[in-house]
Amino acid sequence: MTQHYEQRARAVVQGFVELLDEPARECLGGEALEQLAMMVESAISTAVLDQLEVVADEISDMAVRVRRRAERFEDGDQAA
Repeated sequence: MTQHYEQRARAVVQGFVELLDEPARECLGGEALEQLAMMVESAISTAVLDQLEVVADEISDMAVRVRRRAERFEDGDQAA
């Protein structure tokens, strides 16, 4: 999936460059744009990983609730 993030980061940088006027574009070298693309990719990856952690925590909590209900069901308490 990293390739997807890299492509998205490059698209963001390209969009940024297109917003600049010509003199500003000329001031930016390819290396600076590559660094910007890496920073954008890193930000995307960090945001995705943060959200995956939230989802993983929610799944873990749900698994605990399911296990508790299953234990109650096995004990004959079907009203849970």
